[in-house]
Amino acid sequence: MFKLSRNGKFKFVSTKHNKQIFVTPLITDSHLHILGLGEKLSQPTLEKKKLSEIKSIIEEIVSKRPYKIVLRGWTEEFANPNKYFLDSINREIPIMLVRRCGHFAVVNSKVFESIDFSDSSNYVDFEEGKIKESAIDKFYKTFGPFTDVKNNYETSKKYLKNKGYGFVHSDDLHGIYKDNLPFVHDNEFFVYEKVAIKDYNELSKYYESGYFKEFKCVKIYLDGSLGARTALLLNKYNDFDTYGEKLWEDAELTSVVEFCEDNGLHLAAHAIGDGAIEQILRVFEKVNPKLRHRIIHAIVLRSNQIERIKKNNLIVDIQPQFIESDKVFIEDRLGERVKDAFRFYDLYSSQVPLFISSDAPVEEPDWLRDIKRLREIGIPYNYSLYQLTYGPEIIDNVDRQESMESNALIFQNDPFVEISQPKIYQTEN
Repeated sequence: MFKLSRNGKFKFVSTKHNKQIFVTPLITDSHLHILGLGEKLSQPTLEKKKLSEIKSIIEEIVSKRPYKIVLRGWTEEFANPNKYFLDSINREIPIMLVRRCGHFAVVNSKVFESIDFSDSSNYVDFEEGKIKESAIDKFYKTFGPFTDVKNNYETSKKYLKNKGYGFVHSDDLHGIYKDNLPFVHDNEFFVYEKVAIKDYNELSKYYESGYFKEFKCVKIYLDGSLGARTALLLNKYNDFDTYGEKLWEDAELTSVVEFCEDNGLHLAAHAIGDGAIEQILRVFEKVNPKLRHRIIHAIVLRSNQIERIKKNNLIVDIQPQFIESDKVFIEDRLGERVKDAFRFYDLYSSQVPLFISSDAPVEEPDWLRDIKRLREIGIPYNYSLYQLTYGPEIIDNVDRQESMESNALIFQNDPFVEISQPKIYQTEN
């Protein structure tokens, strides 16, 4: 048989029957929200639902007398709910409907009766019941983020293992404490947790509480999403009078980067718009970090930014399925600047290291779909498959080559030439 080695080549290993099979480590999804994925798989989705359908879904849940309702997936192409719509269904139970991107939501009057949004009023439209970014976090901290944390994790794990995933880099500490994370002592499925912070003060509190004795990554959100027009752009949106949302000031962001450098922590920065990219590059060029850090998304990029990303030794974490999903609005948002979107091939050809992920629950994890999409834009199978297996090892330090002894993907044909659905070999611990 042939086993994929850390050097990126298949090495022939003589076996009793000399089977002509190709073996690789299990797949890594380097950016998702594993508890959020479980919630999505366990709850009704609002994707592609009209208002009448959303109303029926909520009414069915209300009949079960829950203490809160959180649903996700709506987009303006199908429905545009607001506070009045939700109030017409129920005013006694706090309800939040999260847009597909996760950066924008609508809530009913009960939420405003329960939460003081005065310190985040810039992110709230009280009349329409629309909230975004840190205001959404206030909902989670007040009412809790999930319906059933343990069930969410087990549901996600089963789903991911059945698709050939064995490792994920996740982001779950939104309204939940580390002691409540159900995967911390799970030895059969590896979760590399990113500790998401909204400011330097929160970073300090996590440090004082011992979070970084267990977790070695800091996650920051520099902007929102293109769909919700909260991604930060250098020029205004083509279809609205806004640049998006700037969530950090340079001085505080600099302190976070310096903290990560001083404490040996990996920084993962959510940055979708070229304005957010410009900010993090400006700070990196000031600090001149020695550690390896990561930009997640980087959907809108200028050419000189690609050069600077490489110069600063950064990894870019891309989501190939966004190419398809964002088609419905991206030209409206960017106009002629759409040529600056999804420059994944340009990053690859510039030798910027790429991680490949789904951002679930925004997208369903499907590495086979993603590897084929990247091949369509010129990124070869051998590069993508290696980055999906061995690539994240440089950050999470889990030995993928050793892991193949008990967990692996088995291809009948050379996947560097023709990619196909492999068999999944997994032993139970």
